[in-house]
Amino acid sequence: MKRRVSGSFTVEAAFVMAIVLWALLLSIQAAYRIRDQTVGAMALQEAVQRLRHNESEMPEEAVAWAEKRAGTPFSWKRYGFELKTTGNPLTGNRVNASAAGGRWKLSLEQKVFDPENFLRMMTLTDQEE
Repeated sequence: MKRRVSGSFTVEAAFVMAIVLWALLLSIQAAYRIRDQTVGAMALQEAVQRLRHNESEMPEEAVAWAEKRAGTPFSWKRYGFELKTTGNPLTGNRVNASAAGGRWKLSLEQKVFDPENFLRMMTLTDQEE
């Protein structure tokens, strides 16, 4: 007793499998892109924090550290990090940072951690009272 299945089931199954595999491929690519963006953002944030809190570290060292920390992305060739410090002692120093890769870009700006300057400012307010 042989049962025969018409050929249309085979064609429909091949069509459904192609759609399923295509959706799986797009999902994996999106996951890799999100992973690369997250890793780049975290490496940039860590490099900014290193510059904010470590007075002896140079921006070039922080860039090299961020590139090593981020590694090689899956979605584009490499990350491009740029960090620099600006400002003066009166208004406060700032760390300006940016990262890019593929179509992804991120910019950060934070004040340098300076507790000595804060304490000096607080003593000025105490003297005025």
